[in-house]
Amino acid sequence: MRVIALLLLTLLVMPINAQSIKIGYIDIDEVINNLTQYQIENNSLIQQFEPKKQQLLDLFKHIELLKKNLINVDRSINNENYQKELDDIRELETSFQKETELWQQQLNQKKYESLQKIEAMINKAIEEFAISENYDLIIYQNAVFASDQVNISNQIISKIEGLSP
Repeated sequence: MRVIALLLLTLLVMPINAQSIKIGYIDIDEVINNLTQYQIENNSLIQQFEPKKQQLLDLFKHIELLKKNLINVDRSINNENYQKELDDIRELETSFQKETELWQQQLNQKKYESLQKIEAMINKAIEEFAISENYDLIIYQNAVFASDQVNISNQIISKIEGLSP
């Protein structure tokens, strides 16, 4: 009986000593997708990589056209020319595959570098925001459940936009 009374007394006194904790939640996808800096970087990547993408698509269409034309050629009439055309198409396909892989690797590397730069900006803004607004804990998306009432993503976007040159 004494144990129960002591436990109840402890539970009643505990909230008096508890401090309030200020917690914020950030939806990282929302922050990144709404940043002007991200949109600028993304548009820059599109402008930089779109011409090569178009060249690769044109090469692909050309290879498909050559294949279609080769099907219509009678092999028995000129087997040597047929084989040469077939070898040329295979060489073009190999070249296309290598160029496409290189293009994709370069694009992925640039995207990664861009996101790294934006991540650094976000982390700096979060730290400054947390200190200036007296937050005890800021949680990133998918870490825990958070209600919309604690979502501070828009404030972080504003903070980053204010820091950008």
